[in-house]
Parts: sequence; structure tokens; C-alpha cells
Amino acid sequence: MIKLADIVDEIKKDLGSGVSTDESRFDDLYIENKIHSARAVLIGNYMIKQGRFINDTWVQTIDTDFVERDKDCGTVYFTCPSPISVSAHEDGFVYVGHANGIKPFIRARKNGYTTLTMHSVFRKSQQVFWDWKQLEQNKAQLIIYNNPKLEYIQIRGMFNDPTDVPGFRKDTDSYPVDASLKKDIVEMVTIDLIKKIRVAPDYISDSQDKPSRV
Repeated sequence: MIKLADIVDEIKKDLGSGVSTDESRFDDLYIENKIHSARAVLIGNYMIKQGRFINDTWVQTIDTDFVERDKDCGTVYFTCPSPISVSAHEDGFVYVGHANGIKPFIRARKNGYTTLTMHSVFRKSQQVFWDWKQLEQNKAQLIIYNNPKLEYIQIRGMFNDPTDVPGFRKDTDSYPVDASLKKDIVEMVTIDLIKKIRVAPDYISDSQDKPSRV
């Protein structure tokens, strides 16, 4: 099991040349955010090169219920953390469908259409379609068409911040990486932080800059 704290500690040890250190400019939360960002970049790059053949270890599962219905448009809305975004046609969603986990919905692309016109396109079909849009604060909204009575769905995906997944306990749960991805994350984050350490304090954006000499 690889926990988030393990990755943070390994990065700290690398920064201290093998000795665990507390670099005052880089607290644990700061390093954790760097880890999330590095993970998203590395997975995105992998998907560009390898397509959809991703490692199951990277994927998290969310069982969620609806937050809003629009019966006029025949749509149901669900929320989840923001997925990793690769391109206009690729992102971190692996499965969106019925809560049994074996019956996926068909993905739709809005292409500028409104929810109402999207519903008009799909209303003659018996199949369930879905799309999503980005919200604020690292949240995404899933829009499900053609089943306005739907209450529960399952989502599997790779998210920008894995700790935002409901129920995730970062002190005890395994962080969604394998050994190879962990190694790449540690290397990427360590190199980035070393570059920042080497910058003179006067050039670091904080409230502790030295006063200018007269």
C-alpha cells in the first residue's frame, strides 16, 4: 500500500539528501498539492502516448446520488471531483453508468449545445447518455440524459485531487498510484522543489522578503 504521507516523506528525504527535513517554505499540504499536480500531468502524458490503456491502480470509484433534476429537459445532475483533463476529447473518466458497475452510459459531446437541445437530440433514443462540465473549486457536474428518474450512479475515474473523492482517508487509504508512477512523481516534485530552494529568498513570493538596501 502506498499512502500519500509515504510520498511526502520520500520527497522530503530527497530534499534533505536522505535525511528527513522540514523545509519551512514547503509544508506537507504544499507538497501534497504538488504531488496531485504531478500525478495528473504524468497520467495525462501517458494517456496521450498510450491511449486508454491505463493502470487500474490509478482509478478511484465513487457511488453517488443525484443533486438536481430537470424534468422539462429530462436530465439528472450529479457532482464529483474534477477529472484529469488531457484534451478536448480525453479525460480521466473511465466509467459512468448504473450503480452495478457493469452497465455504462453512452458518452455525449455537447459541442456548444444547451441541455435542452441535447435532450431533444436524444429523446427518441432509449439509451442513456451523459456529459460533464467543470464547476468551481475542483468539482465537476455530470449531466445524465434520457432517464429523469435516475437516483444513483457509479463513477470510476482518475481525478485531479484524489483526496477529494468522498470517503477518502489520506492517513489510511492507499493513494491511487503504482510503484512506477510514484517514482516518477517523487522525481518530478523533488526537481521542482529543488529549483525553488535554490532561488534566493528575496525572489520567493511571500511576506518575508528582505528590505531593499538604501
